[in-house]
Amino acid sequence: MRIDIVVPNQGADAVKAIRAGPLLEKMGFAGLWLTDHVIGADEYRHYGGQWMEILSALAFLASSTSRVRLGTGILVLPYRNPVLTAKMIATIDQLSGGRVDLGVGTGYARTEFEALGVGPLHEERGRVTDECLDVIKKCWAGGAVAASGSRFSFDAVEFSPQPAQNPSVPIWVGSRGVGRLPLRRAAQYGDYWHPVRVTPEELIDASNFIDDLAGRRVRRSARLVFGQAKPTEAVVEAIESYRAAGCEQVAIDFRCESLSIYLKLAEQLSMRLMLV
Repeated sequence: MRIDIVVPNQGADAVKAIRAGPLLEKMGFAGLWLTDHVIGADEYRHYGGQWMEILSALAFLASSTSRVRLGTGILVLPYRNPVLTAKMIATIDQLSGGRVDLGVGTGYARTEFEALGVGPLHEERGRVTDECLDVIKKCWAGGAVAASGSRFSFDAVEFSPQPAQNPSVPIWVGSRGVGRLPLRRAAQYGDYWHPVRVTPEELIDASNFIDDLAGRRVRRSARLVFGQAKPTEAVVEAIESYRAAGCEQVAIDFRCESLSIYLKLAEQLSMRLMLV
């Protein structure tokens, strides 16, 4: 089972946290994941407004590490032009030697949509996300790329280079819970389903639904959130329960008051799981 960790790219210690990427790699974590917000908003006021932009920070991690996978958990596609997003992800994938995992989702915070000038897309963010994925996949296929969607439409253009990974960067479709629309998106587009706030039992049932709909196996993963008071043994037990439910990967998201506490918990978990 692949054990990844979420790097806190928000708050007063965000810069130091991103710069700690090589240390987390040395601890033995297989992947580093970042979160996508741009501003402070009422919908997630517990985070505050200090954020390191996700793709810029991912590029920095690509240059400062050599082995770990680099994940977006998740990239809110309706905020972004899909051609430019495809180019940025392909560039980071090339420069990192093929280490990017693209986690995607619709977003939820209306305030953030409005601040980014795409407020009208909030109500149709699911459809826009799907259209963005269609364009991104076409771009990564290379050659002459054209689109004729309701939001993005253009004549044939050349897109190059493609991602370093063959056939493309893996797509991880995120969801908050087990709503049917995200599950259908995972069936249509996902290499992985990457939910948060699901129990192991819910994960089994939803994964079976996804696989039946897709006519193939979509790999299981999960983002697991823990407060700083959670004992290491309880975290390990949770990981084992998701492993038993068929998860091939978990991203551990420690919510801590300071970077020093976060790094201490990460080290304790690394030692307990004997990641190195």
